[in-house]
Amino acid sequence: MSEKYKFDITPHIVKQLGEQLVPDEVTALLELIKNSYDADASYVSIDISTAGQYKKEKLIYPNHNGFIAIEDDGFGMNEETILKSWLIISNSEKRKFKEEKKKTPEGRTPLGDKGLGRLSTQRLANKCEILTKKIDDKGVHLAFDWKDFDKVEKLSDVDIKSSSFETNKKTGTILVLGDISYPEVWKGKNLERFKGQVSQLISPYKENRPFKVYISINGIPVDIEESNEHLRDLAISRFEFYFQLNKNSNFELIVKGKTKLTKFRGNKTESWEDYNTYIQPDNGKKFGDLIAKKYNYISLSNNAGYFLEFEQSFSFDKDIPNIEKVETFVNGEKKMRHANPGFFEGKIDEYSFSSKEDISSEVFGSKADYKAFAKNQLGIKIYRNGFAVLPYGIENQDWLKMSESQTKTTFYDLRPGNTIGYFAIDEAENFHLKEKTDRQGFVSNPYTSNFFKIAHFIIDTLNIYQRTIRRGYDKFLKDYKVENNGIRTTTESFEELKGIKEASLQINQKEIAEATKSLDKTVKEQKIIVEEVENNALFASEENHREYEKAKELLDRLKKVQDNFIKLQAIVDKSKRVEEVINILEPKIQVLEEQIDDFSELAALGLTAETISHEFANIADNLSEKSNFYSNKLHSNTLSNNDSYVLMEYINNTVNGLKVQLKHLDPALKYSREKRDTFSIESFFKEEKAYYENRFKNSKISFNIKSVEDFSVKVNKGRLTQIIDNIVINSEYWLKHKRSNINFSPEMTIAIDSPWIYISDNGYGIPTSVENHLFEPFVTTKPKGEGRGLGLFIVNQLLDSINCSIALEGERNAEGRKYIFAINLANVIKD
Repeated sequence: MSEKYKFDITPHIVKQLGEQLVPDEVTALLELIKNSYDADASYVSIDISTAGQYKKEKLIYPNHNGFIAIEDDGFGMNEETILKSWLIISNSEKRKFKEEKKKTPEGRTPLGDKGLGRLSTQRLANKCEILTKKIDDKGVHLAFDWKDFDKVEKLSDVDIKSSSFETNKKTGTILVLGDISYPEVWKGKNLERFKGQVSQLISPYKENRPFKVYISINGIPVDIEESNEHLRDLAISRFEFYFQLNKNSNFELIVKGKTKLTKFRGNKTESWEDYNTYIQPDNGKKFGDLIAKKYNYISLSNNAGYFLEFEQSFSFDKDIPNIEKVETFVNGEKKMRHANPGFFEGKIDEYSFSSKEDISSEVFGSKADYKAFAKNQLGIKIYRNGFAVLPYGIENQDWLKMSESQTKTTFYDLRPGNTIGYFAIDEAENFHLKEKTDRQGFVSNPYTSNFFKIAHFIIDTLNIYQRTIRRGYDKFLKDYKVENNGIRTTTESFEELKGIKEASLQINQKEIAEATKSLDKTVKEQKIIVEEVENNALFASEENHREYEKAKELLDRLKKVQDNFIKLQAIVDKSKRVEEVINILEPKIQVLEEQIDDFSELAALGLTAETISHEFANIADNLSEKSNFYSNKLHSNTLSNNDSYVLMEYINNTVNGLKVQLKHLDPALKYSREKRDTFSIESFFKEEKAYYENRFKNSKISFNIKSVEDFSVKVNKGRLTQIIDNIVINSEYWLKHKRSNINFSPEMTIAIDSPWIYISDNGYGIPTSVENHLFEPFVTTKPKGEGRGLGLFIVNQLLDSINCSIALEGERNAEGRKYIFAINLANVIKD
């Protein structure tokens, strides 16, 4: 009775699965190449013919129009493997193999585990033939037609033909797909697109590809390696990174790179002129020495053809912010640990596609060929054992959000349109980075989240380097030009212009007119003398000829003087209008400088307001939650007098908290910003202490004030509030980041010692990579979207506007990092 009832499936469903799980022909081909990798093949050969017939082996379906033949020397299959694995949809021996963390004889961890790769064949062609042999076993030859899947009712009724397979090879598999479904995919423009896609989906980096891949389309080989090597030689910057164990068995991130001198040429004619004038004469020595001296992690490169290089290391636990944790069991005890994605490495190259660049290459015959090939490779891919993980970096997919920095921060950053590179992961090493069933991205989990955070951190690190050297170059040009001119400030520039105006007014116009008249007369007289000798050359004596030569030479000189005098006269006439230029420019520049000051104040106010608005939102959410809780009690008649008292007490505390927040913000508002008050620094911080303690209550940050020597200042209180806020908010962020560590009690300390204010905390400290340019704009080690890199820059601007300054103290913490901000208020001290 029970034998009558059993599940089966219509074959049409299998075809639908293949269409939905394999989005295109290139992905289908990639899945079949992965099968060769999993079979320990040393190579895979792919022969695509859009109209021919496969003749190398005797086929069951010899009459076909076009074919795709995939051949490898892997360990092959026998009849038992075919019956138990290949012919049972979604049954995968590899899945169990991976779960037990086994490796193949060649040490590979299989890439496939879903048992769906065979469905890729129906995306490519109608007829499928498998010719395979396992060592010391008989060869197996099976064939079926995907069209038969629409002709029968049950999957088990699909006709599978078989034949013997004799071969001289010990092992290997040949997959022949006849009657190509879409021949146009492999022709014309689509063929060029396919070549580009293949070089994106199969790593063109030989060090990142574990076995050889040979592709031929209609007899034309597709080389995905040689062109890439020559392309890399043309990069203007090359970067590499490693996420690995250090000597202390802790994971660290190493980021390094090197840059060619030609990077600084730029694209504009003016940029090239500056480069040729100030950089090329000494091959950038002055500029390089300046950068290497100012930034301790950057040095002159020892690599031939490169100008600058750098290397930095970062702790996974301390430097990468917002790392997620997972529960693990250590010796039977449950512990929370960082979700480590596992070892990975990668390379990123930066290119210039300037029309002025000289491209010298044997492979790229022309600049157009170079650009076409390079732009086909654009993007930063993720390769797992040499195969691309979709969709990351494919067809310019910007998973690292590099395009956002173009509009939000600076044009010095790496851009999607000029970078080519990869992240290399391994199936065994990075087993937590699992791909979705449809091969379109990673499954979301704490490990993939942390992998992406590290990846963004790498890009941010490279962008900080990019900005540093480019801003350093801009400053070098500016200082070098100023040094040669002897004019260093806006005031000096206007003084020079005023001096020119005064000098031009001292020139007597009557004297100029008389000098012009006298010069004209002298020229005429000399001209007459010369003409007399020229007209009477036969009667002139030898002495006359000597005088003639002298007179002619003098006449030529006088004419030059006359020409220059006319030009000088024009300059003198124009210099009289310098006063008009000064009258127009001077007030505009003064207004611009005032606007820059206003910008710094408003930006600082904006950052403070943003933080407070976040606090307001939290207060509102908590108040709403309390309100709902007690409303439910009221409706259910369970609200007691004690409940009412607790609610009123909570509302009073909330209102007082809001008052503290508003009081803190009030001095920075427009009507208060113009006012300068005299107050002691100690009293200022005592007033602000309630605000900070209220703010840090949930974070459990201890806020301490130490007064060694108090002093009074005359300054706008709102401006000082904004300065302190930006430093404290930054400190709070990193203390919260470290607070996830067990047995850590976060502390922030304000020390007052005339004329200094010292602000420090017991967090990780300032990374050495940014300590020398921490107060420059857009310098941040926070994740993308969480930090603009403006806070400390604005602090510097606000202090500069009152002739004060800020610096990092030289003292270092247990992590070997600077951690104390020192604000010098000497210029606003009030006795």
